[in-house]
Amino acid sequence: MQVRRIQNGFLLRLMKGEEVISSLSSFVEAQKLSGGFVFGLGAFKDATLGYFDSAKKEYVKNFFEEDLEFGSLTGSISYSEGKPFIHAHVVAAGPDAKAFFGHLFSATISATGEFFIIPSDSKIERKLDPETGLNLLDL
Repeated sequence: MQVRRIQNGFLLRLMKGEEVISSLSSFVEAQKLSGGFVFGLGAFKDATLGYFDSAKKEYVKNFFEEDLEFGSLTGSISYSEGKPFIHAHVVAAGPDAKAFFGHLFSATISATGEFFIIPSDSKIERKLDPETGLNLLDL
């Protein structure tokens, strides 16, 4: 991972072979960030994307082994049970240019990943919402 501090946050470049969610979580923990937002683009493989089935109160996951380019990763950075929680959604496409969208559970950088992190000035936490079964922002 390469990092540069900039006026409003951080620029990160994840290298080939780095896992996206765990790398971002490790960065947040190392920098002791209270929370914030993350935006990114690049290329990954071995991606697990999903959507939340609200009737069943569970995620339905899809695995994509092939290389995909992601043109839009947006997410929030918060804490759940004392650990960094990256809640990211992504739009990605393969060679046929057909896009896939979903909650990003995991993915491995296949070429490069470029990310912009805007830190929060106060702690952002999540708490289990019994109605939805999700860990939602506790504001």
